[in-house]
Amino acid sequence: MATGVDSIQITGSKTHKLSFLRLVRSEWIKVFTLRSTWWILGFTVVLNIGISLALIAALRYAEYIATTPMPGAEEFEFEVELGSLGMLSNVVVTGCGFVGQLVFIIFAVLAITNEYSSGMIRSTFTASPRRLRVLLAKLVVIATLCIPIFAISVGASWAGGYAILQGCIGVDVTLTSAVSLRIMGGFLISITLLALFCFGLGTIIRSTAGSIGMAVGIIVVLPMVFSVLLQVFATDPDPTGWVRWLMNASEFLPTTAGWVITQPEFSDSAILGPWEGVGVLGAWTLGCLVIGFTTTVRRDV
Repeated sequence: MATGVDSIQITGSKTHKLSFLRLVRSEWIKVFTLRSTWWILGFTVVLNIGISLALIAALRYAEYIATTPMPGAEEFEFEVELGSLGMLSNVVVTGCGFVGQLVFIIFAVLAITNEYSSGMIRSTFTASPRRLRVLLAKLVVIATLCIPIFAISVGASWAGGYAILQGCIGVDVTLTSAVSLRIMGGFLISITLLALFCFGLGTIIRSTAGSIGMAVGIIVVLPMVFSVLLQVFATDPDPTGWVRWLMNASEFLPTTAGWVITQPEFSDSAILGPWEGVGVLGAWTLGCLVIGFTTTVRRDV
C-alpha cells in the first residue's frame, strides 16, 4: 500500500508539495495535451445536437402529415392536441443521450486505462504516492468536462428545436416548467454518474478493451437483454413469479434507473420514481468507485 506525503524533490532545491488543486491541474493538462481529446469532445457536442435536431424535425414533419389533408380527400377532421407528440425537453435529452453517452463513457474509461497501458501510471503514483488523491483528481476532471459538454448540447438542441417547432402545437416546448427542468437537469446528473461509473470500471479492470466492453455490456446490452426477455415472457398484464422478479430487477439496472428522471410520465406499476432512480444509479456508481479505489490502493501497479 502506497503511503507518504505527495511531494517532488528537485535536485539542489527544496521539496515541493503537491496540493490537490495541483493534482487536478496536472490531470487537466494530461487530458488536453492530447489532440484526440478536442476531437472527442467536439464530436460529442456536434453528434448530440445533430441527432436531437433530427428527431425534432421528424416530429414537426409528423405533425404536418397528420394535419394536412391527403389529395382527393373530401373530408378531413384531425386535430393535434397540445403536447400530444411529447415534450421538447424529453426529445432533446433522448437525442443527446442516444450516442453521446457511449462516446463519453469511452472517454471516461480511457482517462484511467490509457495510463496503465502506457505505463505512465507509475510516474503518476511516484509523484503522488497517495493514490486516492490522484483518482479523486481524475474524477473532478471527468465531471467538470461532462457537465458543460452535455449542458451545451442540451441548451443548443433546445434552442434549435424551439426554432424548428415554431407554430407546432403537438410538442410541448415549455422550458421553465418543473417537469422540463427536472428532465434536463436530471439528465445532466445521470450522464455524469454514468461517466463516473465507467471510470470506476476502468480502475478495477485496468484494460482498455475489457473496461469498454464491460461498460457497454452493462449500460447498453444488459437493458436490451432484459427488454427482450420481458417482451417474450411478460405476456400477462400482471405477471407473477420469476417474470415479476425479472420486471422488478430490470428497473434497478444502472441505465434504466438513471433514465427514469428523464421521463415526463411514470407507470403506476413502476417501483422507482425520478429521484429514487438517480439514487439507485448513484449507489451503483459509488459501489463501483469504492471497489476501484480500494483495489488501486492495495494492488501493485
